[in-house]
Amino acid sequence: MKSQEEIRSILNGVVSNSKDLYIVKDGRGIWKDIPSYYNGYKEAVKQSKRIETHANVDKYPEALFAKRAPNQEAEEAEYVKANYKNTTHPVYMDYLSITTRGLQDNNWSIIYPKEEEDYNEYITNGIDVFKSVEDYVKGIVPTVRSKDANGVMTFEIKPPKMVEVNGEIMPDDTERLEPQPKYYSSAQVVAWEWNTYGMFESYEKSVVEYNGKAQKVGRVFYFYDDVNIWKIEQVGKFIDYSFSYEVIYEHGLGMFPCKKLAGVPSILEDGSIYYTSRFYYSVDLLDWSLLYSNYLNVSIANTCFPFRWMVGDECDFTDGNGVGCFNGKIGDANCPSCAGSGMKVRTSPMKTYLLKKKTGQDEGDTSFPEPIGFVSPKTDTLEFVKQTATQYTQDARSMLHIHTSNTEVKGKEDMTATGMSIDLKAMYAFVQPDSNQTFDVFQFLLDVIGKVRSENPDFEGAKLVYPQTFDFRTDADILEDIRIARDAGAPTHIIHTLIYQYISSRFYAVMDTAKVSELITNADRLLTLSSEEVVQRKAQGAIDNWELVLHDSAFKLVNDLIDEDPNFLNLELNEQIKRLEDKAKSITPKALETSRDRLLNFGG
Repeated sequence: MKSQEEIRSILNGVVSNSKDLYIVKDGRGIWKDIPSYYNGYKEAVKQSKRIETHANVDKYPEALFAKRAPNQEAEEAEYVKANYKNTTHPVYMDYLSITTRGLQDNNWSIIYPKEEEDYNEYITNGIDVFKSVEDYVKGIVPTVRSKDANGVMTFEIKPPKMVEVNGEIMPDDTERLEPQPKYYSSAQVVAWEWNTYGMFESYEKSVVEYNGKAQKVGRVFYFYDDVNIWKIEQVGKFIDYSFSYEVIYEHGLGMFPCKKLAGVPSILEDGSIYYTSRFYYSVDLLDWSLLYSNYLNVSIANTCFPFRWMVGDECDFTDGNGVGCFNGKIGDANCPSCAGSGMKVRTSPMKTYLLKKKTGQDEGDTSFPEPIGFVSPKTDTLEFVKQTATQYTQDARSMLHIHTSNTEVKGKEDMTATGMSIDLKAMYAFVQPDSNQTFDVFQFLLDVIGKVRSENPDFEGAKLVYPQTFDFRTDADILEDIRIARDAGAPTHIIHTLIYQYISSRFYAVMDTAKVSELITNADRLLTLSSEEVVQRKAQGAIDNWELVLHDSAFKLVNDLIDEDPNFLNLELNEQIKRLEDKAKSITPKALETSRDRLLNFGG
């Protein structure tokens, strides 16, 4: 536990490193530059900002386009800004799709503590906006982790309900505390001692005196250690940098309740740990791709509107003294009408360049081969720029192990099974540690919320079973595997497994659909057969008619059973299968006698 004097000393260091960079402008506090609070702070903030270039769609990356390209005109730079498009954002979204596979419901599980109904209900329904801790993790944690590996996850206490007691409005102390997940970005982590304390600058502002009047521009900090959460507010005159200190919650957990979001760790010179987001390793490539793509947009605009030329008329302007324009001159001065061009209008309102015709001994612009034409640049350079931008994007995808249907990384005819297997193992090795770190944050929130809620540091909350396997194949990949297995005459159980994988992959996000798929997979023994094989076995008398009905109408039959009994999908699997078979039999017409039956019964 840190004393107020120790906290004041830590804050003094923060202020001395930053007060010259924090200024008030137009009634609000702004930063002139990034402070240097401790080793790795600036790097963490810059890393996060560079990733945001590709993660945020609508924000123009001023820093990336700040220095104009060689030969780029100011007007062209303005055109880039006005028509900016984030062409690399799809790579970021695909990265999230890959790294969040572990969060799919069929890849992990949670073990709730027994006889802890209040806790179980709270982590399921007590979180603001997201309702459950699980939904908060799925919706927030992968995104902030990918952008801000050095950010911090902790908790805050939701303001208590207020009640009237003896005429006074007071907090209701009969209700349990309501802890909520709280994220602080790396830019807000102004002081940090591993497993000991953290000081975070809030986006809140306190009221201080500035230029003789009260303004909301004062700095506000929160300090966490193993016992307390402090709120520190700037008070008095802005230039004095005086602060008030208040313990807003004594959690008494005996542990430092803050966790870095984590990424690829490295050790800095002073021995501290610095994290790098796995996405960050692709940022250099994506920066180039984004630059070239937007420069290409300007070049295309220039190419799509070629410059025209045509024959024009000589200027016939005459001044007040009756002196006419000759070759753009009136006397020794430029003609005020043609500005020295010698043509009435050298360029038309549609930007057509007007050429001089031959007059007497003056050849004029006689090099033109015909009366009208266009000047249009070749597109070779544009093709090169496009290919370069695309190549940088593909290289970034390869670095991030993003193999999707619109890339050339997978599906090449000359790609061997061994090569594909190596790619899959590399992707697994890339995703597994990232998934584990996400679930570390998940488990941390379950633990700390439970301990705060129960006010018992020895409280044992829910335990997560982390994902152990991942399936990165697409639906199309699995269908291709099924086709190959059938063509190769693979054993039925192998085809059965592949079909189950396809259904699980296709419908994993819809729990009822997943249950229906599991039921049909187990009930339909014809599922692995091709249409030709079904016909052959029917002809051989190896298939009953009701099995054909079940095979052809399984989903409809299940829907009928659900309509009859809304609890149908919650029954034991064997009972579901029996009811489905009975349903199929009940609507199957009586089978006609086979040719063999008629021959055996011929003549009575």
